[in-house]
Amino acid sequence: MNILLLGTMVFLGIQLIMGPQQANQDTRTSTEIWAKMVEMNRDLKDVSIQQELRKYENKYNAEAKTKGIKHDEKDRQILRAYLLVADTMHKSGLYRHELFKNGRVAEDYGYRKLDKAYTFLKPKFEAYIRTPLWATTSVTVTPTDLVPGTEHTAKEVYDTIVTDLSPLAKAEPVFGFIPGYQLIEVLVNLTGAVPGFSYWFAALLLALVVRAIIWPLAQKQIMFGRQMSKLQPLIKEIQAKHTDKKTKQIKDPAAYQAESMGLYKEYGINPAAGCLPALIQMPFFLAVYQSMHHYKFEFVKGTFLWVNPASDRFLGIPLAPNLGERDYILVVFYMISMIASTLLMPVTDPNNAKQQRMIGVGMAVLFSVFMFFYTLPSAFVLYWIFTNVLSTAQSLLSYRLPVPELKKIQTVPGGKVVDTTSSKNGHTNGKSNGKTNGEISTDFFGKTDESKMKKQRKRKK
Repeated sequence: MNILLLGTMVFLGIQLIMGPQQANQDTRTSTEIWAKMVEMNRDLKDVSIQQELRKYENKYNAEAKTKGIKHDEKDRQILRAYLLVADTMHKSGLYRHELFKNGRVAEDYGYRKLDKAYTFLKPKFEAYIRTPLWATTSVTVTPTDLVPGTEHTAKEVYDTIVTDLSPLAKAEPVFGFIPGYQLIEVLVNLTGAVPGFSYWFAALLLALVVRAIIWPLAQKQIMFGRQMSKLQPLIKEIQAKHTDKKTKQIKDPAAYQAESMGLYKEYGINPAAGCLPALIQMPFFLAVYQSMHHYKFEFVKGTFLWVNPASDRFLGIPLAPNLGERDYILVVFYMISMIASTLLMPVTDPNNAKQQRMIGVGMAVLFSVFMFFYTLPSAFVLYWIFTNVLSTAQSLLSYRLPVPELKKIQTVPGGKVVDTTSSKNGHTNGKSNGKTNGEISTDFFGKTDESKMKKQRKRKK
C-alpha cells in the first residue's frame, strides 16, 4: 500500500508539473480552446473535454497575468469552464444510463459517469459555496432532452447532478453484490436517524463491526511481527557472515538468501505470513469506503460537534457544515490517530526500528496531506479515526501479552525420525533395527552397546 500510494503521489506530481508545460506548447489562445470545449459539450465528449480544460485553465491564467485581469474575474472564468465540463460529464452519464435502460448496451455506465461528474465539481462547490460567485456564475450549454435549458448557474449544475445521482447511488451495489447504501441506512436507523447523533454513531458502529471481524487477523499480524523481531539477531549473524568487511556488501546473495530462508524454515516461520492478514483486510476497507461513498448524500443530514451548519471557520480554517462534506480539522485528527497507530505497530527488525518508524510516520503524513486535496465525506474520515483508535487499543493490549517462544521444529527432538530403510520397490518397510517406524533407535547416534562401554571403563582403569 505504501508503494502504491507513493507511486500515485509521484504520478500526480508529474502531472501537475507537466500540465502547464503542455499548455504552453499549445499555440491556441484561450478563446480558441474554449470554442473547442463548447463543441465537445455539444457532442458529449466527456473525456476529451477534460483534457482541453487543463490546457484552457493554464492558458487563461497566463493570459490573465499578462492582461492584468482581476482575481475575481479570473476565478469566474475558470469556474465557468469547470461547469461546462461537469455539464458534459453529467449529460454523458444520463445518455449512457438511458442506453442501458433501453437495452442498447449490456452494462450501465450511468452511475460511474455521474459520480465522476459529482467528484469533479465537488472541490469547486466547497471552495465557492459560501461566496456570491457560486450563485452568480453561469455557463451556456447545449440542451438535451434529459437536461433542457441553455443557461445554468453553478448551483443549478451541481444540484441537478446530485438529484440525478442520488437514486443511482442508492441502487448501485458495492462490488456488484453488497448493498452498501442499505447497510449504512440500517446502522443510521438503529438510533432513529437523529441528525446530531445517529450518523456519526453509525460510523462508530461500522468501525466496531469491521474491527471485530478482522481482530483475529490483526492479532496474528501483530504477534507475528513481535516473533520476527526476536529472530532478527540470528538473521544479523547470517548477514555478518556473508558481508564483505571492505565493501560492506553481501558477497554471495544467493547463499545469504538460502541460509536465511533455512533459518526461517528451522523455526517454522514464513516471512511473508505477516502480509496475508493485511491483504485480507483490504477488501473490508474498500467495501466500507464505497458503501459510505454511496451514502454521501444522506450524510449531509448528520452533524458532529463543530461539524454543523452554524460553524464557519476555526483559526481561518473552513469547517464542514455536515458529515457529507470534507472537514479539515477532522483530517488533522485523522493524521494524529494514524501516526499513533503506526508508532505502536511492531517492527520486524529492531536494528532498523527508527527507519521503519520514520517511513511509517512519513506515509501517514503523506496520506493525510493527500486527503486535504481529495474530497471525502467527514463521516468516512470519522470512521477511519475510530478504526485507528480501535487499532491502537488492540496494539496496546497485544503488547501486554507474552511473545510466543521461538522453537525449532526441524530438529530431532522436535519431531519423529522417519525410517529411511527402503524395500526392494523403493518404499520404506516401516521398521528400523527392530524398532517400529517413528521411534529412535538406540544406535542412532552410534553404537553404544553394554560390552563396548565395559571395555572403555577397563582401559581407563
